[in-house]
Amino acid sequence: MSVLARFRKPGGFQQLLAVVETCEPIKQKALLHLIAVEDPGWAQLVRLKSLSFERILSWPVEILMELTPPLSDKVLSTIYQLAQQTPGLGEKWIHSLPTIKAREIQSLADDLASTPSERIAAVVLLIQVTREMESEGQIRFAHFDPLLQVDKDIAA
Repeated sequence: MSVLARFRKPGGFQQLLAVVETCEPIKQKALLHLIAVEDPGWAQLVRLKSLSFERILSWPVEILMELTPPLSDKVLSTIYQLAQQTPGLGEKWIHSLPTIKAREIQSLADDLASTPSERIAAVVLLIQVTREMESEGQIRFAHFDPLLQVDKDIAA
């Protein structure tokens, strides 16, 4: 049975995106390879439409401010630790938080080092929250990252 058969239906592409986006990096790479072998066009579209940590943190601070409230302090701290690995992103992430919360998150990040599994889980949660907020209309990709818009009728 083909990898893509179950996703070739209305709404299936969004399901495939969710699967790809929430895989740990090694599994994600393998899954993207399988998709590319079966249908290079879909593989390219999945790569184009997929959310990633780096892509989310490239958005304006005003959008990041919308994403932070549903996340726990531990997740916010872990994301901050990851963001600090790229110049400018740590500061951008902290600026998306209210001042008092930002201080708490910085302190927590300094006190508690995150594990690799916590980092993966934090990124997956950030992506899930982002997709959920977009599907509920709380954020609109059309306003800040139009390439992420997905035609609801992609099925073949």
